[in-house]
Amino acid sequence: MRAAVAWGLVASAAACTPAARPYRFASPMLAAADTELAAPAGALRAARAEPRPAPASPPRDARPPRVHAASAEAASAVGAPPAWASLPAPHRSPAGEERPGPRVATDLRALVGRRTKAAPLAVALAWQAAITGAPVPDVTDGPSLVAVVGDHAAAPTELAAPGDLLVFDRTEGDGAADLVAVAIARDPRGVTEFAYVAGGLVRRGFLDASRPAIRRDAAGATVNTFLRAGKRWPPAGTHYLAGELLAHVIRR
Repeated sequence: MRAAVAWGLVASAAACTPAARPYRFASPMLAAADTELAAPAGALRAARAEPRPAPASPPRDARPPRVHAASAEAASAVGAPPAWASLPAPHRSPAGEERPGPRVATDLRALVGRRTKAAPLAVALAWQAAITGAPVPDVTDGPSLVAVVGDHAAAPTELAAPGDLLVFDRTEGDGAADLVAVAIARDPRGVTEFAYVAGGLVRRGFLDASRPAIRRDAAGATVNTFLRAGKRWPPAGTHYLAGELLAHVIRR
């Protein structure tokens, strides 16, 4: 037993004896602690303590003089402002300038996705007035509009021209004429494109009254848009396609 302990002490002492050549360990972390290229700790501390030279500053005579333009004479001494300082800001409109109303389908398409706090009916009537030049009727809801311009109302199966009003029923509830849109174009398929406001957003839709229950054609293009904008939950199977909900086409 004593012999085994003695041999263990001898082996431990031999392992702690400094080697003539550095050890090579498998772990890179351990090998980095015993390498011939490692700098002594004293040299590292001396390098950190050595003061670093301050960056050279230009001579005082080479610095431009500071001039506070407190008057026109002082401002002229500094020199004329650069050309870019007087360029107009293209993203800002002059104060009080009125933006032109939409007159073509492209203008109305550019408004899609914008938020508005105005009443949807008022927006639709303003669009129609801008497109056709017709006066804006003094109405506050869809049923009043239908009553006032009833002589100009056509059947929902009639093709709408750009600027005509499209009156839909039951888009938000069970009421009649609760959504009014403006027709802006018609494609070669006979599908009418229209713009309207619902939920505080400007939106774009499509309809074909001759195919009221068709949502998309064989090519996948939209034929009738869903117009459900309310939060109520109708019975299962209730349809909200534009061609099904179209009630009147008002020509002005």
